[in-house]
Amino acid sequence: MIDNTLRVEDGLDKGRRSVVKELIGVQYLRGIAAMLVVLHHSGATQLGPFGVNIFFVISGFVMWATTAAIDVSPLVFWRRRLVRIVPLYWLFLSLLVAVAVSAPQYLNTTEITPENVIKSFLFIPHFHAVQKIIAPILIPGWSLNYEMFFYFIFGIALIIKSDTRRAIMIVIFLWSLVLLGLSLNPSGAVAVTYTNPELLIFLDGVILAMIYRAHNTGSVSLGVILICIGVLTRAIVVTSDVGLFVGLSPALIVAGTLALEPVLRRAPSALLHTAGNASYSIYLSHLFFLRLSELGWRHFVGGGSSGVLEAAYVTFSLIFAIGGGIAVHYFIERPMLLLFHQSKIAVKSA
Repeated sequence: MIDNTLRVEDGLDKGRRSVVKELIGVQYLRGIAAMLVVLHHSGATQLGPFGVNIFFVISGFVMWATTAAIDVSPLVFWRRRLVRIVPLYWLFLSLLVAVAVSAPQYLNTTEITPENVIKSFLFIPHFHAVQKIIAPILIPGWSLNYEMFFYFIFGIALIIKSDTRRAIMIVIFLWSLVLLGLSLNPSGAVAVTYTNPELLIFLDGVILAMIYRAHNTGSVSLGVILICIGVLTRAIVVTSDVGLFVGLSPALIVAGTLALEPVLRRAPSALLHTAGNASYSIYLSHLFFLRLSELGWRHFVGGGSSGVLEAAYVTFSLIFAIGGGIAVHYFIERPMLLLFHQSKIAVKSA
């Protein structure tokens, strides 16, 4: 029952089940995407940004699927998203700032200034003080800048009651921003972020949700084909840098997973489902656990280097980071969300 309670941020209302709760394939993909990000930062793969793109597609899908054909006010929508995103992010951001101030010797790429602290907490895009990329102090938070901007646009669009007109408004607005960015080629962090073509990846999820609502059918062959094309398309992007396919590949993989939903239900995976539920916790906390893994490995194993030791280290750090993120989900994120949910009930009762 706790799981159902904690899914209110993605749900429609008290009497209807969450779309994400029903579609276990989407949960699996969340877990896989989080693992790709962890593997990326452990040095085992370069697929971290692709994992984030999968998150973007899923976010667009969930936002549309849970608000279509019902009356949700922008304020209610924004409140749900803030409760879901902000507390855990601020918690780990505060932890990072505290460590950077009190024990900076344990961090490699963190520099604290009043400006970047304020901008990090307020989701204002800015250039990282050390790595010179557009990212907050807690680097994985760069994707949250895109998420929060999409939520802002999506919330405004909820004023439009017609689903068709709402979708058209979102498409026109985001495409206009991207085309504006391509024509002006801005250099400022805010302008670069809010005109970035990656915003269009959210639209892939919206389109998938519209298709799924109209044609909710499962097909093993279709699912496998879509996933295979998505993987192949990703390979084309890597080898030829074809920007056109940036959003197509994750969208195809999400679409293929949706088509495989009946099969996935018949052969559920407890590990992937748990990782999916904990994906946000894994995403925000994994750099902390990877750093602890690195410090612990150096202390107990030393500075030796070999293929076996490297593989052992990557395996250990991956398991530690994912396991740590799952622990964060169960012992911090879930109680935190439950507390907010109970506070809401108490206010309504009063």
